[in-house]
Amino acid sequence: MRPLARIPIVGNFGRLLVGFLAFAIVERLYERRFSLQANRGDVKMLWSYVAFFTLHVLIYAGTGVEYFLLRRTVIGPLVVVGLILFVVSLVLRLTAIRTLGRFWSLNLEIRKNHELVREGIYRHMRHPAYLAIMLEVISIPLVGNAWWVLAFSVAIYIPLLLIRWRAEEREMIGKFGDAYEQYRREVPAFLPCGVSRGGGR
Repeated sequence: MRPLARIPIVGNFGRLLVGFLAFAIVERLYERRFSLQANRGDVKMLWSYVAFFTLHVLIYAGTGVEYFLLRRTVIGPLVVVGLILFVVSLVLRLTAIRTLGRFWSLNLEIRKNHELVREGIYRHMRHPAYLAIMLEVISIPLVGNAWWVLAFSVAIYIPLLLIRWRAEEREMIGKFGDAYEQYRREVPAFLPCGVSRGGGR
């Protein structure tokens, strides 16, 4: 008898995985319209938008390809963990988008009338959207039990995202000066206040 923790590869899970990936892609396209509606500004590191878009496509497509080609037995608890992380990432990102409003952008973009937002979720962490993306690119391959794609996400995507995060920190200091330095001292980058003080500076 098979352990309950392992799900045999059947057509049903394959269909569920395709449906999950389709939902994730459609949701991402839905979010993109908020960036297009935002106020435009001086775009920095334009190459990073192209790079992250390409890497996202590779992660979504690679998860499906790895699952269907390698035909592994699916580990059920890891699918559940992946789904939970995906939901958390979705809530974080949509909350960040809603809070930033006209200042939300998929690019590293500083506007002339840019304001330092410290309300809502930004009272607890400076970069909820970056945290959401990191959780997302881990959750997608976890759902599909795509271990090669997971390794790719951790080794390539997340380090590149942290490079852009550092660049954004420099831009924010350049724009807001002491006000942003004070914000950095008071609010961690990724972990909510109360969990980790001053983390990720």
